[in-house]
Amino acid sequence: MTTLFHVQILSFSNLLEIEGARTPAHFAALLDAMEYGDRSGMSDDELREMSIMSLQDLKPAEAASLVLKHDMGEVLRDGQIRNLANEMLDEKLWEDYADSSLHERMFTAGSLLYAAFPQSFPVPDAVRVELEVTAANAAAKRLLTAAPNESFLVRLIADGMDDQAVLHRLYSNQLKGKSFPNADEVIWIVRTDAVAEDVMRLELISSGYWLDALGRTRSYDSAAYADEALPTHQ
Repeated sequence: MTTLFHVQILSFSNLLEIEGARTPAHFAALLDAMEYGDRSGMSDDELREMSIMSLQDLKPAEAASLVLKHDMGEVLRDGQIRNLANEMLDEKLWEDYADSSLHERMFTAGSLLYAAFPQSFPVPDAVRVELEVTAANAAAKRLLTAAPNESFLVRLIADGMDDQAVLHRLYSNQLKGKSFPNADEVIWIVRTDAVAEDVMRLELISSGYWLDALGRTRSYDSAAYADEALPTHQ
């Protein structure tokens, strides 16, 4: 049975940083990486503030290199980090970096560096969209779960965008097909709240690169579906 949803956009806003992306433990570890010294007794806010102030003691590219190594040293080589640290001064790596699986982490790095050097790094511009999704039939209702499938979510938001949106231009075949392996790279964070048996509120966070095209939409209908399950072998 074909699914049918009615979608209403409740809010659309830009974010300079993603709440909770860095915990106090993250800031404490970053201070340790900068050899800050004794940080006992610092409050959570002080850990963040001192991390930013300590980064400001470095040149912007040096600070970028340190943050990238701390955040992604396990997946980036030293040569990559040096190159990316310079590229971050001019480019939104959370949109431009070739490996889109790292975009969310690039945004978190760029957000902290912008807080320390607002004149040197691009303005972070993640997007937060709140949707109210109503299932109009039984097939649709089965997809409104507490942990919705990301291929379903990407198709759901794509239905609210015009054909010239980046999502349609880059992933037209996957949107119409049976498999969307890159869906989890399009949507960074999903939060759900069941309003009624057939109504779900969704909070989606990702880059403006993917979500800006929804900013012109207020409501729409969707026939979004999830990827077909792979057959299991006995």
